[in-house]
Amino acid sequence: MITSPSYQAYKDLFHTLYNELCNYAYSFLNDDAAAEDVVQETFIRLWQKHPDLIQMANIKPYLFRAVRNNSISVIRKQQVEQANQKGYGQLADLSEEPEEQEKAEAKPYFDQLIYEAIANLPPQCKEVFTRCRIQGMTHQQAAADLGLSAKTVENYMGRALKILRKYLADYGLPAGILLMIKLLTD
Repeated sequence: MITSPSYQAYKDLFHTLYNELCNYAYSFLNDDAAAEDVVQETFIRLWQKHPDLIQMANIKPYLFRAVRNNSISVIRKQQVEQANQKGYGQLADLSEEPEEQEKAEAKPYFDQLIYEAIANLPPQCKEVFTRCRIQGMTHQQAAADLGLSAKTVENYMGRALKILRKYLADYGLPAGILLMIKLLTD
């Protein structure tokens, strides 16, 4: 059993603030189990990464901020998972072996929308997107090829994907179809 002073301070801090932090996390998540997970993860990270902060005088605001940020991260992950499930569900609905004629009729429509979306990208975003997603280059390869930094290429890709998601969503297509761009262009 650990008996160090910092462990005792950690244990006291945990017992003092646990319920209050769980209630705070619950105000974001509306799920008891998820709130407890967030608080426990926050305390674990505190112990692993910042044991020197445990005895800090104003640790309480730090923990509340950390719990809030971790709760927001959980919400974002849940939203992404829900969007992906919805997108895959819509793609699955499209791929439930409809008649061959329906498939043949739908593919040009999807292809056209995707090509239009890519064509409407700003020139630099379009170039980076084409190299990374269609030609299969890594960010580093595209950066070297275009004379840009890898971070700049990453930023252009993020911007391109955001624009494409919005464009496709305006036509009722799921964002998951972006995963299929490589397949559709082959």
